Amino acid sequence: MRLFELAHGVPGAIVDGDGGAEISGVQPDSRRVKPGDLFVAVPGIRADGHAFIADAVAAGAAAVAVQSDAQVPNGVAALRFPSTRSALGELAAEFYGRPARQLKVAGVTGTDGKTTTTHMAEHVLQAGGIVAGAMSTVAYSVAGRESDNTSGQTTTDAHEIQAWLKEMVDAGVRCAVIETTSHALVQERVNACDFDVAAFTNVGHDHLDYHATWEDYLEAKARLIDLAAKAADKGIEKTAVLNRDDPSYERLSRRPISRRWSYGLTTAADFHPLELGMTDAGAHFRLKTPLASTTPCARPACASRSAFRSKMWAEGLRASRACAAVSSASTWARTSACSSISRIPPVRWRARLPSCARSRREG
Repeated sequence: MRLFELAHGVPGAIVDGDGGAEISGVQPDSRRVKPGDLFVAVPGIRADGHAFIADAVAAGAAAVAVQSDAQVPNGVAALRFPSTRSALGELAAEFYGRPARQLKVAGVTGTDGKTTTTHMAEHVLQAGGIVAGAMSTVAYSVAGRESDNTSGQTTTDAHEIQAWLKEMVDAGVRCAVIETTSHALVQERVNACDFDVAAFTNVGHDHLDYHATWEDYLEAKARLIDLAAKAADKGIEKTAVLNRDDPSYERLSRRPISRRWSYGLTTAADFHPLELGMTDAGAHFRLKTPLASTTPCARPACASRSAFRSKMWAEGLRASRACAAVSSASTWARTSACSSISRIPPVRWRARLPSCARSRREG
């Protein structure tokens, strides 16, 4: 792809120099630049990528992307942007052919339960015969093939997200589920993901070292709804999936978007479990949805019988949440998503967290 072609598809790009430079990759880390890459100089917390432009050029960068007023070595082609942080995801998305626009994409955010919900939704889709992919704290999954997330971030960097989405498209994936943190939303890592669904678990009082107040934290989370509301049209309604039992519900439900679905234990929720019971085999319940009257569901028993009653309610809530998320993104799910809940294994992702993921947990 030529530099001018890449620039044409990215809002705000100004070509400075040889627009005919051939670009073979997009990379914001000067240490990982390969010959032909576009090096994107992003100002960071610890370092400013503009300080490493010379290193990137020495490593073979074909061009650089910089902030509007940045200095560039003579003879080096450049793209100029008001904000390279905002531009990084757009550049990568354009380079990879806008993969998110070829998928139905659900973002899952919240304080607790993001990883569980992400993979539960993925498994619901897979169990129903829809080729799915997922990105989470612990794993990247592409059409059933899974690899550990060793990035040290729950939601990886913008260019890597786009590379994974491209891999999903190439593998025939139809629906992708992305665990999406408040850090990623504030740092604009997911701006080019063209979300169709914005799903929320809960909004607690974590990560106030990064967000000054709970209100700031909630506002960061709410950006997921804003991204979905303005994303590319793929022929389905943009949907927010909200926890009716959580204090965040009232404020999030006022965020403009085409459709809102709620889940919870309260019967006022669009998705809620009914007639919860337990046997030695596990939890069983009926799931009330806006798509059908009720659907029978079952979940396997947990290891500790003494903890099972609380787990029973949790499984009912998780099932409601996962089904609401995938039903928003998939035509198939409107009739049979909920019945797939009983066919997926218990999810215990926390035990699998790599040490790097634990050390840099985002919310």
